[in-house]
Amino acid sequence: MNDLEKMAEWFLQCVDAERKAREERIDAEMMIAKELKTKDEGTDKAVAGCFAITVTNKLTRTLDYEAYREIEDSLPEGVRCVDMKPAINLKKLRALEMVDPKLPSLFITTKPAKASVKIEFQEAA
Repeated sequence: MNDLEKMAEWFLQCVDAERKAREERIDAEMMIAKELKTKDEGTDKAVAGCFAITVTNKLTRTLDYEAYREIEDSLPEGVRCVDMKPAINLKKLRALEMVDPKLPSLFITTKPAKASVKIEFQEAA
């Protein structure tokens, strides 16, 4: 077994241990949140022995933009609750970089992200 193969095996063992630990942590979080929850959205706090516990409950909201657009004009300006946020279109950015590689650096900051590693078992050679 070569060094890279040993590292791959160790990596997979770490991923499995991390998955198991994450599942247990989520179970513990859910139990604590259920015990402490008093409202659907907001923060609940408690003290248990030497532990100060804070649970933040959140709601996920999904926008039906077409439905909002239909009523937007009837809403007073102060309660229009949808903000449009600029986002980078990666396909168009790459096209711009083909035209002028330096131009995007005038308005976009680029930095490396964490590398992703994927390992799959292969049949022995």
